[in-house]
Amino acid sequence: MKICAVICEYNPFHTGHLYQLTKIPAKYDKTICVMSGNFVQRAEPAIIGKQIRAETALNAGADMVIENPVINAVANGEKFANGAIKILSRLPDVKGLIMSCETEQTDLLDKIADVQLNSDNSFSDTLKESLSRGQKYAAALSEATAAALKKQGYDSETVKSVLNKPNNLLCIEYIKSIRKYNLDISPVILKRKGNDYNSTSVFGNYLSATAIRNILLSDSPTEATPYLPETEKILDVICRGKNADYALYDALSLYNLRTASKTQLANLYDCGEGLEHSLYDNARLHEDMRQVLESVKSKRYTYARLKRIILQLNLGITKEVMKRAENEKIPFRVLAVKNDFKFYLSEIEKNAVIRNSDYDKFQEYEYYFDIEKRASALYSTITKTRDSFYTDRLITDKII
Repeated sequence: MKICAVICEYNPFHTGHLYQLTKIPAKYDKTICVMSGNFVQRAEPAIIGKQIRAETALNAGADMVIENPVINAVANGEKFANGAIKILSRLPDVKGLIMSCETEQTDLLDKIADVQLNSDNSFSDTLKESLSRGQKYAAALSEATAAALKKQGYDSETVKSVLNKPNNLLCIEYIKSIRKYNLDISPVILKRKGNDYNSTSVFGNYLSATAIRNILLSDSPTEATPYLPETEKILDVICRGKNADYALYDALSLYNLRTASKTQLANLYDCGEGLEHSLYDNARLHEDMRQVLESVKSKRYTYARLKRIILQLNLGITKEVMKRAENEKIPFRVLAVKNDFKFYLSEIEKNAVIRNSDYDKFQEYEYYFDIEKRASALYSTITKTRDSFYTDRLITDKII
């Protein structure tokens, strides 16, 4: 048996995601999605809960949906990719990973991954020189990569343009992690359909998830229908006001920030170099979270990184916790599986939470489950739903 994996968020599941699933080569027998749960890599809540998103993926062609542990799901791009690939390394028979990019030059992604993974002294010197000029790390890495590939005959501006797109960057990180762990997994690279990842354009047959979320949160959520393979349950959640309330999330976050000590802030995974002082002070100077983040944001500390720090505060993701989790094989939860693929559960049960009673067999990971419990409690609060950490059931072709 050969399995093809998809690392995804489905926030929400749209026509572009459906297109990707239909393009999985016929040589693969099954498809497993490793999907972010109720919080996503944008360091914010998913618009719709993970159960509905997992069920939609199952109905659209996936054979199993595994939840990407929240520590992976809300990390920066490199750690997001690395954590998800580590999950794949523990899944028997996974031989392919389909990924979508924004470039037609898919071979260039492989070259970039190779250069970054096997950096020489010249690469390191260029990176350090760019950082010394005050460039952000991403820009400095792009500069060093372009310089290295120019020696191999590639146009520097083309390389930089490839490195300026989020999906391209994730593909590169996936390839690097596959090689890092020496996995027998072949990248299946697909050119992304439609608008760019962060595009808010509402033209075309394939809108970005950002644009679709904007429509769903507008006064006319039904206008998102053409872009959602399954709309009934999603629109029901939206109409009942059970989707993520981002204003409430920001308010709770500001409360947590205002009541945290500087020591607590300094211990958060992405917080460093005295940033805790600026966060602490600005939380008391401004009226809302967005104003706080805008005031703290700088060349060194991007808006995205600051949002991650706030989410880490909300969930208790400290440097100590992250270091421990990176060195251990933390369990992952199976959210959904088709009936004809249930036999695979026995092959992964030593690593997986399949039923709620399984938490008992992983007591040494209680420190990690505490984070998942906080995530569940926070998400249920901002969606005005019950906390379902111990009550969510495994989804099958028919919900049991």
